[in-house]
Amino acid sequence: MVRTMLTQLTKLAQECEGRYANDAELEFLKDYLEEIDSRIDAYSTIRDNEKEITEQIDVQLKSENPDVFHKCGKDFSSICERDRKHTMRFLATAMLFNEQDKLRGTLLWQSIIMRAFQDENPSNFTYKMMGQVMSKQLKDEEMKLVKPALQLVQTMLG
Repeated sequence: MVRTMLTQLTKLAQECEGRYANDAELEFLKDYLEEIDSRIDAYSTIRDNEKEITEQIDVQLKSENPDVFHKCGKDFSSICERDRKHTMRFLATAMLFNEQDKLRGTLLWQSIIMRAFQDENPSNFTYKMMGQVMSKQLKDEEMKLVKPALQLVQTMLG
């Protein structure tokens, strides 16, 4: 399993206490730093376009199924939009720091609640659509960095 950036830094600091790290031990850091500009750009794009992305998702979802967020005669669109925004923020932060484990932990409670309310179908539909909308907003290189976090979201909440 690929360890996350912060976990790897902590491990490196512990293992190299009292000595210099060798080149092999520093390789993960070089790889991360080579991607940092793209990670920051992707994060900034998601942050700066959050409203537009969530609106596009909503429009596309409702165009395919106008009642996608209706349950028991009530419209839960605003709650679902809030959850999409939170999820997108978690996803962007996980991508920025290459921290899939933290994202997994954050999404766990959300998946439990979603399953308790039997909202798997709208959620699955929503997070697939999120990927489609984001792929139009982000450059290919940025989308490649976002994809692991997006796939985790889709797996846990879909």
